[in-house]
Amino acid sequence: MGEGPFPTEDKGELGDNLRKRGNEYGAVTGRPRRTGWLDLPLLRYSGMINGTNWLVVTKLDVLDELAEIPVCVGFKIDGKETAEVPAHASGFDQIECIYQKLPGWRTSTQGTTHYDQLPKAARDYLAFVEKEAGARVGMISTGPDRDHTILVDDFITELKVAAKKA
Repeated sequence: MGEGPFPTEDKGELGDNLRKRGNEYGAVTGRPRRTGWLDLPLLRYSGMINGTNWLVVTKLDVLDELAEIPVCVGFKIDGKETAEVPAHASGFDQIECIYQKLPGWRTSTQGTTHYDQLPKAARDYLAFVEKEAGARVGMISTGPDRDHTILVDDFITELKVAAKKA
């Protein structure tokens, strides 16, 4: 259970810290969940397959203490760089992730409910994700409570238009 390809999984101390900050433990079993870094090639592939226009970024506050945030921007497979996802799950065994380290913000975002209140480095991180993923960030969670959520204005507008059409 919980097995399968996860090239950006962090099995070290930093991954443990992410797990603790994000409370990533099974609700029933208490089993530690796997943690890792954003995998942009996989996100782009998923967006291409599913026709994604909007992204939801959860647990942004878990990254608050980091000086740098690694983001997987590509892979090395058999010594060759690629931004393509392997065609078969067995190909994930051969992957070496290529990371770009983005500046962290080292300040609390927990409970933030307005995009413009986020630290500049957090907004830059989200803009980088949007650019690289080819989809807009429409919703951001900044803590465990329901009201620790940022809804981006364009996203709200599109939801209202879609509701009127329905």
